[in-house]
Amino acid sequence: MIYLDHASATPVMEPALEAMMHAARESWGNPASVHGAGRRARAALDQARIAVADYLGCSHAELRWEPSGTAALGHALRFALLHTRGPIVSSHLEHPAVRGPLEEVAKQGREVRWLPLPAGEWEEAQATKYLEGAEVVALSAMNHELGTAPDLAPLLALAPRAWWVVDAVQAAAWRDVRPLLEPRVFLACASQKLGGPPGAAVVRVPPELAFSPAAGVAAAFEPTPGSPPWLAAIGMGAACRERKALLPEGLPQVRARALRLLEVMGRACPELVHNGGKSWLGPILDVSIPDIDARTMESALDLRGICIARTSACLQARVVASPVVAEAFPEEPWRADTALRWSLGLTTTDEDILQAVEAWRSALGELRP
Repeated sequence: MIYLDHASATPVMEPALEAMMHAARESWGNPASVHGAGRRARAALDQARIAVADYLGCSHAELRWEPSGTAALGHALRFALLHTRGPIVSSHLEHPAVRGPLEEVAKQGREVRWLPLPAGEWEEAQATKYLEGAEVVALSAMNHELGTAPDLAPLLALAPRAWWVVDAVQAAAWRDVRPLLEPRVFLACASQKLGGPPGAAVVRVPPELAFSPAAGVAAAFEPTPGSPPWLAAIGMGAACRERKALLPEGLPQVRARALRLLEVMGRACPELVHNGGKSWLGPILDVSIPDIDARTMESALDLRGICIARTSACLQARVVASPVVAEAFPEEPWRADTALRWSLGLTTTDEDILQAVEAWRSALGELRP
């Protein structure tokens, strides 16, 4: 089996597995308890939080544990919406965890400005207009389907008093997110995109909410009720320590493999198009071929042992065409109907790419004899 769906979940790194096994044997107490076993569990959990904070480049006191990236985004978004009444800026290319709630508040009469992002890119004059007077901004730092990663830092400067909810669930796996950690930014990332286990994520909370209630805000950002996902969180911390060391060399290698994959597929099928803009980073490669239904090709590749996706994992069973590709390329609807997402990881090898290409050529020959 060749796994090329790292944007959905990455294989759990060995150090993360080892850390979780050690914690399960030695630090299995309830971290909320005040006795020795609880303190030992709390210490392990605190070390994991410090490791995640070091990876992201923020203070560990600014992090709140969440059970998933979707939950982290939802928690931050609910807070921002509750404590504001003015315009919201987002895009139709966002993950359903962001787009869905904002579509609901728009139906209730709240002003939501949907920033156009053709090919996943923003245009400065248009962004300036949309962000004027915004009180909440919710955008991703790396698109979960297109793999584009336009720099959000210039946009942060256009709306410095807005509450920003930055979806870094994909971006944190590949980019330095420290330039995005402005005073009023919530930033979400998830363990299973970083080489950790599912079941853990964090939201970085603006410092003014992490330590005390902000001026004009009724309460500080409260943690999610219940015990943190301590075992998965410990795995996430270990994965962050491991990934930080691997990433400087890992990202250029992954991008080079993605470019090779794109080049070979393009030679075999000149009609193939890349669904991505100028800020395409590399690890997520979305492509379309006219007249080949995405589900048909996805199934043909699955039968050949290749794991890829059509859209985000949470939508796979509910949609046929990619909603993100449809919004990014509205004048070419066929792209959404035929879009396939190939996502590479640090464990992807040259041999994986070769085998994937052979399987793709075989499936292409079957579907377009």
